[in-house]
Amino acid sequence: MIASILNNKPLKRFKPLLKLAKTCLLTGMLWSCSLSNAFAEPVLDKAYQFVKVGRVDAASSIYQAYLGEHPTAMQAELALSEIAMRRFEYAKARSILEKALAQHPEAPEISATLGRLFQLWSNAPNGKVADNSRNYLALAQEHFRQALELGPEHPLVLTYAAEWQMQQNDLVSTERYLQKALQIHPTFVPALQAQTRFYMKTRDIPRAKAAIMHAMELDAQDQQTYFLTAQLFALVNRPAEAVKYAQKSEQLDFGHIPERDYFLASQFERLGESEKAIQYYQNLTVYTPREVTIWVKLGELYDTLGKPELSKRAYLQAMALKPDILENLHHQARDNTRLEKASAALSQWRRILSLQGNQPELAEEALGAIAGLHYLHRFYHPNETDPMASTDLMLFDAPDSPGNTSPLSQLDRAKLLISIEGKPSASTRSTLLTLSGDNDPAVAGEAAFLLEDVGKANQRLEEVDGLSADEYVRIADRLLLIQELAFSKVLYQRAYQLAPDPSLETAIKRIQSKQALATQKEEEGNLAYNAKDYATAIQKYQEAVHIYRQWDNVYLRLGDTYEKTRQWADAKQAYDVAISLSPGLLDSQGFAKNYAKLSKKVPKNSRTNTPNHTETHKKPHSTKTS
Repeated sequence: MIASILNNKPLKRFKPLLKLAKTCLLTGMLWSCSLSNAFAEPVLDKAYQFVKVGRVDAASSIYQAYLGEHPTAMQAELALSEIAMRRFEYAKARSILEKALAQHPEAPEISATLGRLFQLWSNAPNGKVADNSRNYLALAQEHFRQALELGPEHPLVLTYAAEWQMQQNDLVSTERYLQKALQIHPTFVPALQAQTRFYMKTRDIPRAKAAIMHAMELDAQDQQTYFLTAQLFALVNRPAEAVKYAQKSEQLDFGHIPERDYFLASQFERLGESEKAIQYYQNLTVYTPREVTIWVKLGELYDTLGKPELSKRAYLQAMALKPDILENLHHQARDNTRLEKASAALSQWRRILSLQGNQPELAEEALGAIAGLHYLHRFYHPNETDPMASTDLMLFDAPDSPGNTSPLSQLDRAKLLISIEGKPSASTRSTLLTLSGDNDPAVAGEAAFLLEDVGKANQRLEEVDGLSADEYVRIADRLLLIQELAFSKVLYQRAYQLAPDPSLETAIKRIQSKQALATQKEEEGNLAYNAKDYATAIQKYQEAVHIYRQWDNVYLRLGDTYEKTRQWADAKQAYDVAISLSPGLLDSQGFAKNYAKLSKKVPKNSRTNTPNHTETHKKPHSTKTS
């Protein structure tokens, strides 16, 4: 089964968490290396069998009793040191091994095991490692050198040395040591396991598969063999099988391996099984209590499960370890908002609201972004219900909310109500009309744009000037969410001139691509108009103004086309928008005369079909360069 699944499948790189990839690098070799040889003493063999079935305390008692009668028994000393290492009791393991080395200075396997101890110690999970990890690496290197001098033909020494060289990225030496170890001892399982890791590192999956299958044939109860098989399944993007073999490894093992816990957590996450992923991330908080990424992962998963208090607790733990977490989250939320990744951005802004503490400006920005993202959803999906919009409306009434009396808060509430109702109600329109006369030109311009009074919006937004880079960005971010392209681009450009930021360049390019798409739609409309296909021309012009509502030329073309089809009221409304955007149009005698003639044909209080943002249109992929 393993062969058929792993054969010729596409690779997908598995990236363990930070140092966890190195943590317990060789822990699976504990018993199959120095302890797997048949013991001459039945009592030691019994202890070894206890270890294999997880009865480690009973095995420790036997080894200690044996040492009481045989103080220099090297196999018992090695066994106790291995148990201590698996329990992250590195100081205890060191004491045992240094005593054994003093008793058996000629034994290469003791020097090799000491080298592996210091290798593991230098990479120990946070909270378990001392500050002198560099010194441990130097000690590891020295002990491996001594071991190779004492036992250059010893399979265990060669295998441990290969694992060390692999960590140092010396793949040539790694391969040479492993080949030599397997020439001397072709059925040495630890060497086959190390060879599997080597081939995975070099992306040679067929050889990795062959090595691990051979290891499993030799010992079907080795937990490390199952874990390596799980990692191979992950590499070929088979998370279900990866979980199965990793859990089998866990069942066969007497202790926890942080790397395996992280592996299982990430695979369950890929499978969408958040509760199980949380279980393993929680395990990691015991071994890696200071690993920020684990707490962030827990916060994200609790958030997806609708457990805000647990999510907040996890994020606060992460923030206690790394105070700039909130700042990083803020940058991510802003970037995802500009990229219109609504789901991720909404989750992040909600998280910011729960964590922001006494930062009212940040809370106000978060509320504005949440309202804008819901408005954006309605803009793109006018016939869909957005169930979370009503829920998020309650955020404005939260006790720690910045309040609902400020103009910005009123504007955001109105925006959220539009996204819920589909179009402004009478009371919402009244609020927006009041705000369109606000002293703050950014507030007034945004309110007028929401009312689709584009001319007035432009007039007020032209007054926005003399601000800091961050203030320009805040206003531009808000305008972008309601698909106001002209001034949002101008404000991003001003902010970039004051404080260059690559993320602003990305936002500007996205706006330009949308404007370019509007230009394409206009050109398609022109072709249809010239071919006297007026229905198609109207459709294309409507699509263009839906993307870029501040472009007077397209409204003029739309008005011309409506005139051709004798739709006088729609033609006049299109011309009215063009005039509001460019009042100088009436200075043209030809246009003014035609407009006056058209106006006489339009009945008073007539209803029109001029498109607005509530109609169904395809989402623009990209926008016109102004």
